[in-house]
Amino acid sequence: MGLFDKLAKKLKQVNAPGEAFQNVLAEGELVLAPTSRFAEEFFYGEDGCEYRTAFLVNDAFKPAKSHAGEVEMLHTYAPDGEYGEEDSYPYLAIQCDDPVYAAVEEFKEGGAFTGALELTPLSGKFYFKAKMEYFGGLMYFYGMDCYEGYLENQGLCLVYPRTLVGTEAERKLMAMLDEAAESYREERTT
Repeated sequence: MGLFDKLAKKLKQVNAPGEAFQNVLAEGELVLAPTSRFAEEFFYGEDGCEYRTAFLVNDAFKPAKSHAGEVEMLHTYAPDGEYGEEDSYPYLAIQCDDPVYAAVEEFKEGGAFTGALELTPLSGKFYFKAKMEYFGGLMYFYGMDCYEGYLENQGLCLVYPRTLVGTEAERKLMAMLDEAAESYREERTT
């Protein structure tokens, strides 16, 4: 493959996020690692408080940098990589972009939200878990407020291509997010 072909392939992947993952599935099944690790991040509030957030992430998902201010703790599917890549799918993250923010806000006001494909109300840390369409793909997520209510209408989110609907890969991914939610911890450190 020549340099031009490699550049064209990369541009195609950038212009069609998730396509590289879909090709992996066409060649073989999603492979999750047999182990998970705790991902953690610190948040510094304007009130001077520091919070530690942590949850389990399957080792097939690697940390990635996001340029979006609405996305934290991004981990993308990269089973053979040391790091994940922004705009790779599927991914797991805490986010509060408009679709997530609106869904959590609407749920808190009325017990449901427009566009929910599946919705299960919860008690405790999370208001609900749900599935909805998300920019051409799907999002399975847990709605919550973070840091003692300091940040409202957040989601612990898993985004994946819609080609996975009804597959074993989708079930594995959803179970992975359920594990992340079950292990989710926030603690005020100062």
